[in-house]
Parts: sequence; C-alpha cells; structure tokens
Amino acid sequence: MKPTVPPCPGFSAQRWQEMREAAIDFLDRFAEDVIAHGWTATDLFGVHPTVGVVRVDYCGGLMINARRVEAIGDIWIRYGNQTFRRDRPGRPVGVPVWEAAR
Repeated sequence: MKPTVPPCPGFSAQRWQEMREAAIDFLDRFAEDVIAHGWTATDLFGVHPTVGVVRVDYCGGLMINARRVEAIGDIWIRYGNQTFRRDRPGRPVGVPVWEAAR
C-alpha cells in the first residue's frame, strides 16, 4: 500500500499517512505479542468492505486511531485514555484494509 494514497473510503491522505505510521510502529514493537495473543488481520486492520473507515463499527484496532499504541493484551489495545476491545458483542467483521474497495 502506498503511504500517500488512502486504501479505502474515509481516509484523507494525511490521516492515512498517520494511521500507516502508527501501524508500522505498532508492529515493530508488538508483533510477537500480537501473534501470541491470536490477533487476526481483521482484528487489527479491519474496515467495512465498501465504505472503509466510514463505518467505525467495522474497524480493527489500528484503523480507528492514529495514536501510538501504549500497551496490548489478549483482547485489548490501549492508546492513551482509549481502549479497543476485539471481543465486543455484536461487532461486525470487516475485511483487511488492503482488501477494501477504493
């Protein structure tokens, strides 16, 4: 995915660059932990298949916030005073951002 071209609807070019940089930082620091905890591509990078990040209820933990992740657990990711939980009841499952429609 190109750093300057948003991969799906809902991202501005600047916001996509921020999200991409935060995701790379996350993987650099937490990749082994993510694998050990069983996080999936859609848990982290999920978006709605046709409207992208416009439907935030479909978004994975790294697609809702461009802030640097501070800590992770088996079912949560924390950035500052926000926490993403992958086990939220009724949460729809999207597709990885690289498979979404443009």
